[in-house]
Amino acid sequence: MPPILQDVKTWAETDPLGELSQVHIEGHPAITCQMLILRRLPPETAWKDLAIELGLSVSTLSSFYQRQCMPRLRKFGESEGYL
Repeated sequence: MPPILQDVKTWAETDPLGELSQVHIEGHPAITCQMLILRRLPPETAWKDLAIELGLSVSTLSSFYQRQCMPRLRKFGESEGYL
């Protein structure tokens, strides 16, 4: 696993600020940024498979990921000097 991916995985697992595990899809507290980021790291789980598993549409999951998870990932990447 490349160092950047290992760093992202460690960051997401430890969630040092506690926000990844707190930000979730409305009405679905178990579907958090933490869970989705970890599931989308290589080997990534396809959106279609996640949608079936979690009982939500691909568009709901991917929209939440783009709006809530990606900005946090980007901020982490910038703080670590990757971006």
